[in-house]
Amino acid sequence: MQTLSKGTQRYSIYFPLVVTGMLQKPVNNRRIERVANLIQEYRIAEMKHINGKSNCLADYLSRPSDYPLFDIDYGLESKLPCSTSSNLTNPCQPSKNIVAYMTLRPQQKIPAPGVSSLDQEDESSDATSCTSEDSFTTCSPLITTTPSPNVFDSNQLSHEQAQDPTISRNISQLNHSSHPDSTLSSSFIIKNGILHKLITLTPKSKRRLCVPYLPSSMIQSLLTAIHDDPFQSGHFSIDKIMWKIRTRYWWPHMKQDVHSHVQACVLCQQYNYSRQKKSGHLQPIPPVAIPLSVTGMDFCGPFAESPRENKYVLVVTDLFTHFVTAIPLPTNTAGITALTLFRHIFCRFCVCSTLITDQGTHFNNNLMSALQHLLSYNHILGAPYHPQTNGVVEPFNASMVVQISKLQQKHHNNWNDYLDAVVFAYNSSKHKTTQYSPFELFFGRSPKLPIDSPPQYYQFDRPSNYFVHLQKIFQVYHQQAKLNIMNQQRYHEKYYDYNRRDPHYNVGDCVFTKIFAARGKLDPRYSTEPKIIVQINHPTYTVRHEPTGLEHRYHVSDLRPVTLTYVDNDSI
Repeated sequence: MQTLSKGTQRYSIYFPLVVTGMLQKPVNNRRIERVANLIQEYRIAEMKHINGKSNCLADYLSRPSDYPLFDIDYGLESKLPCSTSSNLTNPCQPSKNIVAYMTLRPQQKIPAPGVSSLDQEDESSDATSCTSEDSFTTCSPLITTTPSPNVFDSNQLSHEQAQDPTISRNISQLNHSSHPDSTLSSSFIIKNGILHKLITLTPKSKRRLCVPYLPSSMIQSLLTAIHDDPFQSGHFSIDKIMWKIRTRYWWPHMKQDVHSHVQACVLCQQYNYSRQKKSGHLQPIPPVAIPLSVTGMDFCGPFAESPRENKYVLVVTDLFTHFVTAIPLPTNTAGITALTLFRHIFCRFCVCSTLITDQGTHFNNNLMSALQHLLSYNHILGAPYHPQTNGVVEPFNASMVVQISKLQQKHHNNWNDYLDAVVFAYNSSKHKTTQYSPFELFFGRSPKLPIDSPPQYYQFDRPSNYFVHLQKIFQVYHQQAKLNIMNQQRYHEKYYDYNRRDPHYNVGDCVFTKIFAARGKLDPRYSTEPKIIVQINHPTYTVRHEPTGLEHRYHVSDLRPVTLTYVDNDSI
């Protein structure tokens, strides 16, 4: 399509039925939206649909060259010149137009029309003639590989040992001293003019192995060869490299040098998967014994469109009482979010002191900022790809989806009818953290359920007595709930922080940032270029990409420090 539409002339392009209608009606599909955006860059006069049985353009390479569908005029200008039959039947013949040739097994069973046995013999002879040097050069693909970083030369060992002062001194003592040091003679020997170290592979082993003493000038080349060379190691771990080196060479502080080299490998820092716990200790939010003081908000969905045209659920949770309000919505745009928050939360209950959300576009926009400034509340945005910031809302979303999926019908479109019932069942149940139900902490009494028997008589208290009684209940409930929340936070903090690192970074430190979206299986897990920390608010850090000047916030668990050695300082 690019070849046809980048010129000044406009063409009629043929597409499948789904593509032809993508510009006429909205489609909730990211892939189709991306294709629609790309199509708008071209000058397309008309988009037509080709029936699947007549569409030879979709699998051009999988059909024979003389397939009758190729003779149909689809309104597309041919970019290939007329080719002779010899070029089409001989795939190894050099050609500037045919890129590849593929024949499927079902097509092999169907003889091509108009091909005689003599032609088949000619084809086989032509295919055999492709074994010449020129034809092989044209047919075989070019394979390019990265040169091996192995520059280690074991033949230079004797020369480098003679240049090393420590090794030269040991050799001199072993050769010329009539009474050499007992420790030196029991640990080193000279074989073929090369100093060797006597080692044991295990602490209890009596067998001693003789390995060459590697001079300091060859350590870096050996580590580069044994770690960076794909044939010998291929960037494997420290233990695997030590297992290969220890039976071949020895030098002082060998394991420390191997550890430093592997830790400083830029590719290992970018691609390796950390099998340890994520960095960063738990940072619980201190409880405030005031309902609706700190509130969390998040979207859940999309679900199947209900008869009321709802697809999303806006979940608002009070972090102290854990009282949940869920509002079904047709979309999750910024306008719908701000209007729903104002009508269903602020006007029904009160304006909260602090609102916690993620960094979705429906929360992080100018309209929400204007609403925040108008009503005077704090809006805290969590770190990207760190849902633990809003950890009170996320568990309810998981529970709500499970409960609704059990109640909905087989068509999965009446979930809206059970949403309020599921929310009430959650609010009327005891919460594990507070040891009270959200309904009790919010209203100061137990909810009346259908299973309760109706009262036989009514007793009306004086308003003043009821108000005093309600105050006492709220005081007892809220104090005990706050104490229970703090105990649960200490318990979870102790369990979460056990054997977990909590690194702290300074302004100016270089770090790699984790890549979340649009990453393939073979792509690096962390950024290919280091970024500099410019602002600290542990456990959240603001980093800057120097070439572009862009700044982003990351949680400490999504940062990896850049480790450099004295050799690799200029490699980044």
